[in-house]
Amino acid sequence: MSLLVILGNDKLGGLALSKIVRQAHLHLQIDRSSNYRRVIRLVGKGVLSIDLVIKMFFAECKRGGRKPSGNYPGIQGNSDLIKSLSTFKPTEVVLFRAGLIVSKEVLGMGIPIYNIHAARVPEYGGLGSIARALKDGALEQFASLHEVTSKIDEGKLLDTENFLLSPKASYFENEQTAYSAAIRLLIRRIQAFQGNERNNE
Repeated sequence: MSLLVILGNDKLGGLALSKIVRQAHLHLQIDRSSNYRRVIRLVGKGVLSIDLVIKMFFAECKRGGRKPSGNYPGIQGNSDLIKSLSTFKPTEVVLFRAGLIVSKEVLGMGIPIYNIHAARVPEYGGLGSIARALKDGALEQFASLHEVTSKIDEGKLLDTENFLLSPKASYFENEQTAYSAAIRLLIRRIQAFQGNERNNE
């Protein structure tokens, strides 16, 4: 049994990485598929507003810590992910802050892939979820562990971690609250997997 965890290539990914205790059969990779061109395309399509992109940018600048080290192996796309799955043969894969859209070819390999999203799904799936929840006044939220399917953030919900947004707090503070919950959920999933692994030895 082995677990593959794929983290985002930003400070939130780095913060999550700092909380993970490295053990045998736990493989870590960094999703390096996102770049500024993708952000520009999403703004052009109306998926992200310029205002939200600016808020996210300044939140990332203000956040302490650092991005994951370049020493960690990375993936640029689904072809790299397929190679990783073929190499490590993981029992399951968990995504955190990964921007990669998992292809039908990968899903067809039969390896369970889960995503951790820092808001309630499916209501607040996708990008800009924290800003949308604040706008809607949906302050009672939870980070979500769900199955990855061909539809973004709409797979079966497996676990949650509650948190509360605040209309009086800044976007940065609310983002920190949401992702602290998401990281707790990630660590719980890793610990549960490792506990099951020890029980099967």
